Amino acid sequence: MSRTDTAPAAAAPNRGAQGDGAAPQRPERYLLLTALLAALLLAALALANYRLAPLSYSAGAQAEVARALASGSNHAVFDLNLDMRELRRQHIARLERTPEVIVLGASHWQEAHAGLLPGRRLYNAHVHRDYYEDLLAVAEMLIRHDRLPATLIISVRDMTFLPVERRTDTLWLSALPDYEAMAARLGIEPHPWLATRPVRRWQGLLSLPTMRDHALRRWSAATLPGPVASRSLPGMEVLQADGSIRWSEAHLAQFTPGRARDEVERAVAARQELELAIDPAAVTAVDRLLGLLTGRGVRVVLIHPPFNPAFYRQVEHAPYGEGLARVEALTRRLAAAHGASAVGSFDPASAGCTEGMYIDAEHSRPACLARVLRQVPGL
Repeated sequence: MSRTDTAPAAAAPNRGAQGDGAAPQRPERYLLLTALLAALLLAALALANYRLAPLSYSAGAQAEVARALASGSNHAVFDLNLDMRELRRQHIARLERTPEVIVLGASHWQEAHAGLLPGRRLYNAHVHRDYYEDLLAVAEMLIRHDRLPATLIISVRDMTFLPVERRTDTLWLSALPDYEAMAARLGIEPHPWLATRPVRRWQGLLSLPTMRDHALRRWSAATLPGPVASRSLPGMEVLQADGSIRWSEAHLAQFTPGRARDEVERAVAARQELELAIDPAAVTAVDRLLGLLTGRGVRVVLIHPPFNPAFYRQVEHAPYGEGLARVEALTRRLAAAHGASAVGSFDPASAGCTEGMYIDAEHSRPACLARVLRQVPGL
C-alpha cells in the first residue's frame, strides 16, 4: 500500500445516541416550563389588576369605603366601574338608622341625592345595569339587617325582566348570594349553578389593557381615592354618603348637548328593532317579592325611569317601544295585585323631563329625577 493511501474515515459520532454523555431531549420539560411561566405571568397580571382596582374585586376594600360612607363622609373614586352590589352589601350592613325612603334601581337613579326629598332620610340603593335578581338581592340585604324603609321605590327598567340567556353583561352576577337567599325566602328555584357562576366577571383580572389604564391613572393622579368632605372634585367621581354619585367636573364638562345627541342616535340604531322579551320566572319572582314586602307593611312604589325625549320619540312605535308598553302594563298589573302604587312612565312627557336634562339616551340629571319623584304621592 502506498504511503499516501489513508485509512477509511471514521463515522461521525451520533450525538443523540445513548451513552455518549449528552442528555436526551425532553420536549415535555420545555412545555411544562412554558406553561409554568405563562401561569406565573397571568397570576402577576391578575394580582396587579386586583391591587389597582380593589373596588371591583375586594370585599375588604369595599368595607373600608362603606365605613366611610356610614360615618357620613363621601368617598372619591377614579371611576364608577366598580362592584356596586358589594358596596351595597357592605354599606347597608353599616347603616346606623333605617332610611325613610329607599330607591332600588339601575344607574338611571345614580344622581338621585337626598336633597331631592328635603326633610326625609333618603338612601339611594342603585346598582349598575340591574335585573330582577338585583331587586331580590338588595331587598334581602335590607331584610337581613332590619333596614326595610317605610317607603320602598322600586324602579322597573326596560330590561328588568329580560331572560338570562338574552343578557350580554355580567355585573349582576355579583348579587347572586343575596338573590339566592331571597329566592329561598320566596320559595322559588334559583338559577342553576353552572349557568350563573361569575367566571366572566373575574376574567377582567386577566386584561393587560385594563392594568395599563389603571396604572397610568393611578400614577398620574394628583390625589388618590379616599374619604373626602367635598361633593365635587375636578377629576374624580364621588360616592356620596346617601348612596348617590356625583360626577367629576371633567365629566360634567363632557356632557354637552352634542354628545347627548350622538348618544341618542347610537342608542336608537342599537335598540329600535330590539324585542324586549319577558321571562315568566322573573315575573313570578317579582310578584312574590312584592307580596313579601307589602306583607311586612312596606309601602311599595313601582316606578319607571323616563327616557330622553329625543330617544323616546324615535322608538315609541318601533318593536322596542312596543316592548316598553308591555313592561309598563305588566308593572301596573303587579302593583294592582299587591296594593302597591305604579307611577310614572318611560315616556318623559309624563314627568315633564326635557332633552336638556339628559346626558345620553336614558340617564337623566337630578332636575328630571326630582320631577319623577314628585309623581309619588306623599313624597
